[in-house]
Amino acid sequence: MPDRTFSALFAPWSQHARALRLRLPQSHAALQDALLIQQVTGRETLCGATDVEVLCLSPREDLPLKEFMAVPAEIQLVTDQGLLRTLCGFIAEVHAGQINGELSSYRLLLRDALSLMGQRINTRVFLHASEADVTQILISEWRQRSPLLASSMEVEWSLLGERYPAREFIMQHNESDADFLRRLWKRRGIGWCIRPCEPPLPGQAACPRHVLVLFDDPMQLPRNAAGSVPWQRDHAPGRQDGILRWQATRRLRAASVSRHTWDHVQDGPLQRHMNNPAAQGVLGDHFAQLLDDYLVEAPHIADDGEDLDQIARARMQRLALESKEFGADSTVRALRVGEWIDITGHPELERHPPHEREFIVTRLEFHAENNLPASLDERLRRATPHRESGLGGLASLQRRCREQGLRYLNHFACVRRGIPLVPAFDPRVDLPRPRLQNAHVVGPAGEELYCDALGRIKLRFHGTRMQDHQHGGGASDSERDSAWVRVASHWAGRQWGAINLPRVGDEVLVDFLGGDPDKPVVIGRLYNGLSLPPAFSGVGSLPGNRFLAGVRSKEIRGQRYNQLRLDDTPRQISAQLASQHGQSELNLGWLTHPRTEGRSDARGEGAELRTDQALALRGGQGVLISASRRSQASGAQLDRAEMLGLLRVLQNVQQELAALAETHHAGPTAVQSLSDLRTRLDAWEAGSNTQAEGGGGGEPVVAVTAPAGVAISSDEGVVLGAQKEIDLVSVGNTQLSAGKKLLVRVAESISVFAQRLGMRLVAASGKLQLQTHTDDIEATSARRIILTAVDEIVLQAPRLKLLAQGAQIDLGGGAITQQSSADHIIRSANFHHASGADSAPPGVELPASGMRTDERFILARRGSGRPHVRQRYRIELDDGSVIEGVTDEQGRTALSQDQAMRIARLRIVKE
Repeated sequence: MPDRTFSALFAPWSQHARALRLRLPQSHAALQDALLIQQVTGRETLCGATDVEVLCLSPREDLPLKEFMAVPAEIQLVTDQGLLRTLCGFIAEVHAGQINGELSSYRLLLRDALSLMGQRINTRVFLHASEADVTQILISEWRQRSPLLASSMEVEWSLLGERYPAREFIMQHNESDADFLRRLWKRRGIGWCIRPCEPPLPGQAACPRHVLVLFDDPMQLPRNAAGSVPWQRDHAPGRQDGILRWQATRRLRAASVSRHTWDHVQDGPLQRHMNNPAAQGVLGDHFAQLLDDYLVEAPHIADDGEDLDQIARARMQRLALESKEFGADSTVRALRVGEWIDITGHPELERHPPHEREFIVTRLEFHAENNLPASLDERLRRATPHRESGLGGLASLQRRCREQGLRYLNHFACVRRGIPLVPAFDPRVDLPRPRLQNAHVVGPAGEELYCDALGRIKLRFHGTRMQDHQHGGGASDSERDSAWVRVASHWAGRQWGAINLPRVGDEVLVDFLGGDPDKPVVIGRLYNGLSLPPAFSGVGSLPGNRFLAGVRSKEIRGQRYNQLRLDDTPRQISAQLASQHGQSELNLGWLTHPRTEGRSDARGEGAELRTDQALALRGGQGVLISASRRSQASGAQLDRAEMLGLLRVLQNVQQELAALAETHHAGPTAVQSLSDLRTRLDAWEAGSNTQAEGGGGGEPVVAVTAPAGVAISSDEGVVLGAQKEIDLVSVGNTQLSAGKKLLVRVAESISVFAQRLGMRLVAASGKLQLQTHTDDIEATSARRIILTAVDEIVLQAPRLKLLAQGAQIDLGGGAITQQSSADHIIRSANFHHASGADSAPPGVELPASGMRTDERFILARRGSGRPHVRQRYRIELDDGSVIEGVTDEQGRTALSQDQAMRIARLRIVKE
């Protein structure tokens, strides 16, 4: 239909004369002028959304539907007081239809801006921000990115009175912005509602605006423009809008709320229990006592007990809110959710004090029809069948409105003013339930492994975008991208367990405790195309080396490694614990060179402990080195039966030879040392798990035994020493061979004894010298002493005496005296006497010496090496003498001087 026809048809009852009016921005005035509202149906919910369906008439059937999308719109409803009650939102849907040949219909669906944010799905993180902070960030971003939203939506913060603590980590995970914000508000007990901006801001009158109101104190919500609303049994034209039907509703709810959350920092639970103050009748209260709204929240859901109080209190207040509600049908056009009215004239309510007749509207459903001319209205009714609203559950309201001959009817729910208005929150329903996902470990520049004292790490969640994190970290690939995140371990205790923290750049598998996206935890790590499975010993790869398992680490800021390798190759199993520092390895089993593609050359069988650097074996209760076979690991740890048997034989040999030596005047033999050592070895296991009874076990001795022999060699020297005695005992020969010299040095005496076959002392070349510097030389034989020389035998001394049975010759002092008790026979071919001559033996100068020892001890602490200063001590020597004193500033004892080496026992004297 041409525009002039439209003007002629609609001019008499333009929008200014109608009860329902449509206002669009000036930029869309043409659309506004082409539409006339026939009816409006809508729903407003506290802590919910605003949805309004507007059925419009137009003489044009060619209006471009896409031009309606996201257009701010305002529906004006004239109240009984002649004021305008407005509804604002964005056009989210438009449906075109034809009524007859003259008019077309357009059904518009208006939704608030928050609801439209429900179509933007995102994943992002917020650090060290409260729920209010996150709300402000998100809304500010929307307003910055959309001038349309900035000019059409406001947020009212003034009704938020609580202080909300900052959260370490909040994550929006595959959620719409609307669902995400609602989840945050619900958990913290923050209420919200939508209301229009009235009056519009200066210069913005052409653009309909609405306000997102956030509140946590219902007493701060405003009074509705209707003020006092009368209760009416029926509605008559011209009368004040009022309430037509009133009813109260009671619901049985749990009498208590309990919340439990685990605080991993304190390693203990946080728990709160609160009672629902709502009275529910005698039987209701009794039954409600059996109902406890107990919920195990995600760990660390609250910062402290006060914070958990707030969460539990919000749930308790919600139960109280649900337990009692009022519902009403009314013709009050000024009603809005989030505003309060007082009701007058109701027989039952009049019995209550005034403050109990004040009610806040929590839900509003309404249907309104425009005051079109009767002729047009009748034509439309005949031309169109009854059309129900597209908003679910409102069809009955439309029917009742028409059946009662009303142009406006609503149904609303309300509670008494002062009742806390908190949204319903159930983490089992309202959380998005994220599934397992992967992430990468991040840290500061230059850090290869970054963690805190609890072994927690930082993550960059995949899919977080830079443009969504201009407010802070989250997509920077740095430690600013998350809070500290715990890492699961297969073994974790109080400073014991297993630890192997993921490193910067590692891909990890993340789960969420309690299904809460704000509570991520690392449960594993993943290999990928860049981070390949480890190549043990730096060679080989999968699948060739698939029989190898274990752990291989990497040096921080280096390339070396440590590894535990388990080789399960058939018939060639082995294990290796290795560090590349010093090429230090413990190899067990079938020893091989590193495998490549599953193949390797053999290196031996058994066990190998090797290093390019120092190696120490230390046992505080002894060390046993044995080559005696114990097949299949039979026998005990210190099984040494062969050694003990041999020691008994050796001890018998020593004792027998000692007795013979003493009999033959070779002197006594100290046999106690070997006996004591054997006693220690016999009792070595006493007190252990293999020999629980008995004492004296666990002595720190080293025992070496081998059935086929023990070889000790060195390119340099071999030192064999003892504080007390060294016993060399063999059943067979004991042989000493030296390529150069055999030097024997003793401080007291040497005693050599041979029982049967005698002794030989032979110098193949060089002299054989026998000296004593302070005493005699005695040579005794049971038979003869034979001195034989190829050249001569020279006996020289200042005096010389030859003594035999019945005869004696004395030489010295210039004289020779001979005597015999029988014949003195001299046989000679010639006998010459000459004048006297003198003879003198060469002078003999023998050295004199004495042994002097001067020793002191230094007392120091094991590990640190710090000296024990001014510490009392007692030194007991083997000759019975005792030295007592106090250490000096360097931990030194007094100097001990003697003419012989002594065995000393040092004891620290406790104060």
